[in-house]
Amino acid sequence: MHKWQIAALTVGIMFSGAALQAGVAPEVQKDIEDFQGYFMKRFPGIPLEAYNDGVNVLPQYDERRANWEILMEFPPYETDMETARELWAKPFKNGKTFADCFQNKPPATKYPYYDEARKEIRTIELDINECLSANGEEPIKNLKRGKMAMLVAAFREQFNGQQWAVDVEGKGAVEAYKKGRQFYWAKRGQLNFSCANCHVHNAGKKIRGDVLSAGLGHTTGFPVYRTKWAVAGKPWGTVHRRYGGCNSQVRAKPLKPQSAEYRALEMYEAVMSTGVPLKVPSQRQ
Repeated sequence: MHKWQIAALTVGIMFSGAALQAGVAPEVQKDIEDFQGYFMKRFPGIPLEAYNDGVNVLPQYDERRANWEILMEFPPYETDMETARELWAKPFKNGKTFADCFQNKPPATKYPYYDEARKEIRTIELDINECLSANGEEPIKNLKRGKMAMLVAAFREQFNGQQWAVDVEGKGAVEAYKKGRQFYWAKRGQLNFSCANCHVHNAGKKIRGDVLSAGLGHTTGFPVYRTKWAVAGKPWGTVHRRYGGCNSQVRAKPLKPQSAEYRALEMYEAVMSTGVPLKVPSQRQ
């Protein structure tokens, strides 16, 4: 049993704030309750919905929060988002648009989803490229930043304020979810770190002057406009870009964006944030 699970069980039935959701297997629902219960106990007073502000909501970040709030009065990503919305609405050569493709797809609050017919996890990025190919357009090659990140942001922002509620039912979906759970908790790289080491066990603590964000709500704001990336002139990034950076930081070999492993990880993080409202895009350090 993981340390966070032990801590959550210590709270026991005293905690009742985890989001309940139809459309998830009982085992998955238990994981959600334990995961969210851990953070409710660790950071009492922070409501579930506030976790969509990432590290900015943590009390350990109070000294910097005022600067972030001032920055959000004129967000650095706003001009790019205007371009992103234009890209989303721009007709293809055949006159159709991304909206035509996505009218029969799940809302952003249901991504990633498990496709029973294909036996795989589908992400917004994969469905965007499938849409392009189906309409005679060239798929986007860079799956972690730039145009792809902006298009994903344009789609997801349409569902801002709605709570994440990914379905995990059926044998295939549950097995895919379990692979993401395994990835999240498994140690890797020369530093022998897992995702949970930073974002569960040490959430709120400082590392090299930065505060480690909480795993709860971790990906509700992606794609993000990141200050560190902006310095190099490439500020936009999908969650898979961040996964690759995290792997590199623990001295593990990053996987390719949209690899099966990263898609499973994305699903796991989304499911753990059930009930947290989307807030896209976000600015991160």
